[in-house]
Amino acid sequence: MLARTGDSFCAADRFGETLSRFHEHAQAIASGQAEGDAFTWFLATEYQWEMEMACTWLVESPDSQLTDAEKDTMRHFLKTLPEIRTALTAGRRAASHRNQAASSPEWTEWLEIAALPSWNDFTVRTAILLSRLGQPAQNDTAF
Repeated sequence: MLARTGDSFCAADRFGETLSRFHEHAQAIASGQAEGDAFTWFLATEYQWEMEMACTWLVESPDSQLTDAEKDTMRHFLKTLPEIRTALTAGRRAASHRNQAASSPEWTEWLEIAALPSWNDFTVRTAILLSRLGQPAQNDTAF
């Protein structure tokens, strides 16, 4: 699992660590690496949350080294995240009300998450965002 808690990052270069965390999650979502047999509602929510937290910090922090244009691009991306969060919450709630006795519930959950139009939109928008953040991605050696 790529999702991490904010407490695990107390490094001297907060911008670099936050950018790397954002890229790690964004690349996994955009490329489909986040998906898999064990991809659950919980993990989807964690990926979305990590992306939102890192993106918010990169836009709002005085330590951010992004250009104004890059921040504007990220602000535009941030505007779409509440819809994804709401869809994940609603999907998880709806799934919990159904009695599914599947042999592999993680796979069933992944199929439901993949069927959400908002999740598909999230992956596409994430891929577009990464292509527009070319300079920070090129400067991040871990990306």
